[in-house]
Amino acid sequence: MQHNPDSDDDNGSIEDTVVIGIDFGTTGQINLITAWPGTGRDEGKVPTELLYKNGEVLWGYEIPPDAKSARWFKLLLLRDEDLSAELRKSEYIQHGRDMLSEMGKSAIDVTADYLRMLSQHTLETIRKSRGESVVDALRFHIVITVPAIWKDYARQSMKEAVQKAGLLKPRAAGPTTLAFSPEPGGRAALATLCEPGRKTEKDDVFIICDAGGGTVDLISYKIDSTGPIAMHEAVEGSGDLCGGIFIDEAFEKLCKSRLGNRWNNLSTAGIREIITGEWETAIKPQYKPKARKSEYIVRIPAEAFRHSSLDDLSKEPIIKNGRVHFTGKHIQGTFTDSFSRIDRLIDDQVDMATGAGLNTTGIILVGGLGASPYLYMHLKKKYTAAGIDVLQSTGINPQGDLNGVKI
Repeated sequence: MQHNPDSDDDNGSIEDTVVIGIDFGTTGQINLITAWPGTGRDEGKVPTELLYKNGEVLWGYEIPPDAKSARWFKLLLLRDEDLSAELRKSEYIQHGRDMLSEMGKSAIDVTADYLRMLSQHTLETIRKSRGESVVDALRFHIVITVPAIWKDYARQSMKEAVQKAGLLKPRAAGPTTLAFSPEPGGRAALATLCEPGRKTEKDDVFIICDAGGGTVDLISYKIDSTGPIAMHEAVEGSGDLCGGIFIDEAFEKLCKSRLGNRWNNLSTAGIREIITGEWETAIKPQYKPKARKSEYIVRIPAEAFRHSSLDDLSKEPIIKNGRVHFTGKHIQGTFTDSFSRIDRLIDDQVDMATGAGLNTTGIILVGGLGASPYLYMHLKKKYTAAGIDVLQSTGINPQGDLNGVKI
């Protein structure tokens, strides 16, 4: 969540409005506020997780590792008919539904509770830096990012969650306004086009591939001018549910398959240690094929081997001293399905651009999964021969701006 007193809206002046931007992700919120409850270090994201315990609501980093928290609830705002048959069977989706059922809550309820906790912390942070009286005198304009593929009913569900969270309640300074915005990959992509030495030319067409935790959204822009850069949407955007969590799910299935009954001995904290600690923060974001590393060793908590040996050399991947030795081929396979879906999305954008008489110049990768070195290599190998450059956004300096850029 970011606050920006130098922004404007339709009903308020620059001086009396604070814009609060919420990048509501499937697995984490990207924020310019970096101090969060439950962690002693600065973090650019806070996990999209919620736990109801003894009448209290814990969120983000406050949640202990052994807790069965509500996660992935953003995806549960979508109706079953808008999920593929494969996604409806997803263990992550099913786990999310089971958690809501156990708690007797809807996806809107949980989303509202999370937004309430997030906004309370953010306003407290703003008040500390600007003072109670200053903040109380400011009108609020809230902007929440939503995937481009969301239908109107899903946006309406998010609006209901915002209202239920109390974010639009009356304030003495005036009414709080709400707007939905496509997920902010475009801004990071524009920063990439503005980098020194980048030779962007008029009539270039770039596909922005915003690959996040849950969704992958694509939109093509045509450059109208380069000084300053101005662009417009060239063809209709598209997207799919093929983001990072589905790669995580494939890795979890791989571990389950290899460990067999040992997996059932793992606690919630043990599973989280493997998926979050070993996979999400170490192997997944760094993996690329044909790297010098020939194997990827994953430590399995000792509780898994309660009634069995720490070694199993009978088949690959071997288990040695309580560690699974995955080969590069094993790891590569976890990306296959998501990457195939991303390929189809990009092919469709290229085909639509061609049908409109446009040649695609490049693909700009943004988002969490968009930072994957493997995704970059995969797309570069596939599209370079067609004369399509692949660029990977390095992100934006939160304090910087994009002067002269127009969409």
